[in-house]
Amino acid sequence: MRPPSDSVVDAATALILQEIHAENSSLSSDFHSADNPNLSALDREITALDITLVAVHKRLHHRLAEARKRRNTLGAISRLPTELMIKIFLKELEEVPIKKYYPRVKALSQVCAAWYSIIHNTANFWAHVHSDFSLPAVGRILYKSRNAPLTVECGYLLTGTAAKAFVDMLIPSAKRIRSLAVSRDFAAWSEAIKLVGPKLERLEYRTTNASKPPSLGRGVGPLDRLRELTLESAYLPWSSISLKGLKTLKLFHITSEGPLTSQLWSIIAESPSLRHLVLNHVSISPGSQTETSTITLPSLRQLHLIHLSQSTIQSILNAIRAPVCLDTNVTCDSDPATPDSLPVLLSLSQTIPHIQAVLNEGYQLCINANSRLFRCWTERERYDDADAPSIEIEMPQISPYKALDWLLDLLKPPRDRRSTLTLGPDFNISEPSFADAVNYKLHFVTSLYLTTDLGVDPLLKQLGRQVTRYGTPSWPMPRLSTLNLGTTYFSGPTLIDTLKRRYKGKKGGKKGKGKGTKTANKPVELISLVVVGHQSMDEEYQDEVEEILGPGVMDWDMDDEDFDEDYSYDDDIDYWDEPYYGDHLYSIWD
Repeated sequence: MRPPSDSVVDAATALILQEIHAENSSLSSDFHSADNPNLSALDREITALDITLVAVHKRLHHRLAEARKRRNTLGAISRLPTELMIKIFLKELEEVPIKKYYPRVKALSQVCAAWYSIIHNTANFWAHVHSDFSLPAVGRILYKSRNAPLTVECGYLLTGTAAKAFVDMLIPSAKRIRSLAVSRDFAAWSEAIKLVGPKLERLEYRTTNASKPPSLGRGVGPLDRLRELTLESAYLPWSSISLKGLKTLKLFHITSEGPLTSQLWSIIAESPSLRHLVLNHVSISPGSQTETSTITLPSLRQLHLIHLSQSTIQSILNAIRAPVCLDTNVTCDSDPATPDSLPVLLSLSQTIPHIQAVLNEGYQLCINANSRLFRCWTERERYDDADAPSIEIEMPQISPYKALDWLLDLLKPPRDRRSTLTLGPDFNISEPSFADAVNYKLHFVTSLYLTTDLGVDPLLKQLGRQVTRYGTPSWPMPRLSTLNLGTTYFSGPTLIDTLKRRYKGKKGGKKGKGKGTKTANKPVELISLVVVGHQSMDEEYQDEVEEILGPGVMDWDMDDEDFDEDYSYDDDIDYWDEPYYGDHLYSIWD
């Protein structure tokens, strides 16, 4: 039976209302409800209830129609072959966090009897185990999963007894574990070594014992199915285990028992589809020196070489080519034997040959520099945040001015792009190489954020003076439209003098006065000037700034309210995902 259409329901409603009004009029005339207040009140109450009843019926018809429509849709899906249904369900569950997995499975199984039967009789839907599950639930999962490949996560457990019991329950099924993740908070991480099996495709093993890292994988064979490997304070017997076809290689805090250079080259060379290469605080011993041909990694998207010696970093950069790498982080440790870090930058240019094109093509370029760290990244409309191109360089033995100079030689940004330059608290703007960059190389900067603890008067004076190159006068940073001075120190007269020289006669200021020499590179209009907490900027200076720039351009916060002195565009980098802690799964439903 098909549900009534909206027009039928509306017509029926109108007819019922007419009958209600007619009956109420008849009752009114028969009982003279006007002479009887009690009857009059009852008439109104009856009418209101009848109208409510009609509305409820109408909503019910709509809900029935929608329910039938959804049921018909699901009915068509239910008629698909079982094998195809299983593939659809597994794809739907693929990215679900393990501790939300079974609630989602339960929701799917409750749609209809056919789906219930498919899910409860397919072992692959019962192959996810977390240490936070109760032991009876784990036993139930292992029984229902039969011989299906297992995904196991050992997360936070408070007591070693419970953690060991969890591991003991899984040991008989270790040979079918496909994915194993052991958190540093797992109380029995040493016992979990027994879960490393020959069919592993993904292994993430983290411990807190950096001084004495455990060895994994002894006696389990070549681990030739492994595709994702993440180790923290743990290691594999590099000489006896052959790793091939990796897509992810991430090693953290392996200060002893790290791979030899030759072993690392072998792993990389045998993994042409490698997408993520992260080496963070890893000891890589040179071993016997052998000639190594250049290794091209066409799929590499992430290259992090953090807290390694400069010689190690340079040897890695010289050995690989990453034509599409977007995320690069290079942090050199101090190395007295190699005091000049500039060769690392030159090697980086060779490793990532498209670096210039990537940075120039970006939607918005962001540069952040202080005395040790230099970071450059782009914000692009066609990239997710995780894939936004970025370069981060930290070298205690190279000045950020050299790094900035190296980058500026690569940049040829289009005129319509936006670019932000942030200078950190200890960035010395008086450095001669930076002064030269302000005059001639930072012409593309549209926003300048200063957080330096040093005075910025020298930079302000530079911005207020034209420079001549090849006989042509021009302004430094001619596209600068946003200037954020924050809490930096400067003198009011210097700021006023700079604004007069640079912007007098522009929109909002007094016209016809102090326009200065006409140039082919006139500065654009300043649309935002931010000053925070400066007592020296009294009302006289504020009025003068408004006279020069026009109203509404300057934002001055005398009390330093809502201003974070530690604010930086240099976001913290997460090198791994934190484990998800959700609701406990105490039992597995039937």
